[in-house]
Formats: sequence, structure tokens, C-alpha cells
Amino acid sequence: MHRSPYETWAEIEHMDEFTVLPEHIAILRRAHITWVGDEWSGAPGMNHKRPLGNSDHYDDLAEIVDGRTDNQHHSSDKARYDRLFAECTLALQIVLETGSFQPGRYVLRGLPARWHFVE
Repeated sequence: MHRSPYETWAEIEHMDEFTVLPEHIAILRRAHITWVGDEWSGAPGMNHKRPLGNSDHYDDLAEIVDGRTDNQHHSSDKARYDRLFAECTLALQIVLETGSFQPGRYVLRGLPARWHFVE
């Protein structure tokens, strides 16, 4: 059964080890950043209507991840894209904490816990 990106996020949210893939890096580099929320309680974030620049994020993900521009998405494609997109939440946290867009395995260490590159 196809899971929503949020269901995937809820599953991985508390992981203490994660592998950042080249696909995560490519997706994050295309993120469309905007102001999310209102004037006083908002924050910088990914545009929820056009997270990767266009209104159909599956088209964007197909192009970014697979180099495809045919606008054809099978259910297996959508499931894979949704998982990668949800995982970008952890990948973004890792690249912001480490200051590096380097693919590889990362673990949480120390108090307070911070992400560290392992390999």
C-alpha cells in the first residue's frame, strides 16, 4: 500500500542513524524556499504548493532523481518519490547541522545530540 510522505516521516523522525543519498542532495538543491506562516509566527521553509518549483512535485522528482521529463508516473515511482521526499526532512537537518552536502552515513552523537558523518 502506498504510504503518504508524512507516514514515512513519522516512521523515521526519531532515527539515530541515516544515510544521505545523492538523490536527497539533488532534491534539496532544487528546494523552493519561501516564508511559511504569517508575519509574526512564520519561518523560512519549503513552499508547500511548489516545493521544487513546479506545481506537480512528481514531475519535478522524476526529473531530479531519474532524469525523466515524460510526466508519466507509475504507483511504484510515486511511492519511491514520496519516500525520498519525506527522507529529505532528515537529510536537510543533517546538512544544516554539519554544513556539508556530502552523501553518506550519519549518526547522532553527544549531548545535545548532533549529526556526525561516519562514512
